Amino acid sequence: MTIKNIGFIGLGAMGSVMAPLIVKSGCKVLGYDIKAKIDKSSGVKQVEDINDFIGLDVIIFMLPNGRIVSEMAIKLLEMNLKSVFIDMSSSDPRETQELGKKLKNKGVKFLDAPVSGGVVRAKTGDLMIMAGGDKKLLEEVNDLLSVMGKVQFAGPLGSGHAIKALNNYVSAAGLIASFEALATARSFGIEPENFLKIINGATGKNNTTEVKLDKYVISENFNSGFSLDLMIKDVSIAEKLIKKLIYNNSLSEHVSNYLLESQDKLLKKADHTEIYKIFKKTL
Repeated sequence: MTIKNIGFIGLGAMGSVMAPLIVKSGCKVLGYDIKAKIDKSSGVKQVEDINDFIGLDVIIFMLPNGRIVSEMAIKLLEMNLKSVFIDMSSSDPRETQELGKKLKNKGVKFLDAPVSGGVVRAKTGDLMIMAGGDKKLLEEVNDLLSVMGKVQFAGPLGSGHAIKALNNYVSAAGLIASFEALATARSFGIEPENFLKIINGATGKNNTTEVKLDKYVISENFNSGFSLDLMIKDVSIAEKLIKKLIYNNSLSEHVSNYLLESQDKLLKKADHTEIYKIFKKTL
């Protein structure tokens, strides 16, 4: 499969840095977003009408949720496109499977390939890309996806979105535990730098202690680029999956509730690292 012409729907924080990487790989990229604008120096040609997407080899979606992805995909279906659709958003895997059925009935090939790594790793093309769907199709578009990060096959359609939600649930649980531990250590008289050296040299280390605490929390920058709203969305998806497939009395429910309670105490569109502010106010 020759891939030269790409459509990229969603030019927000992530899409605006992912799409230019595809341009640098030698492909022509048309971008579309109802709100965001991308700098012309990116090489991405932004269009105002999705009818311009006719004849493209692949169309990538990087949108806020699966509902919006489905709405856009249905509009594209009405144009009788035969492009490969790739949803790189954080979508509900059940919605992905339903959309997959509709696309298959119209002869449109579809993969879900959400990402992890945030804006920082998106800029450098070092994202973890979790792909679900037909493995042969993934092999055909692997070179394209590899421009944006490391591609890992997850399983059948929807698996990428499922594991993305589960990954962010595990990340959120570690985040909360790390924030509680740091706040308690400081209250006890342990300096933050000593806390980090010991935790990161012991069994308690995790992504939050290794990447986020020093850079965004102890520094009080709170600007990781990943919103609390998005974390809540992903953890909610994971919680529903766990309840459906495992059991009702899950830790994920407590993590989800904790995040929602934190959201009520913080300003709108808060960065997820701002949860730590709550501990500063209560200790």
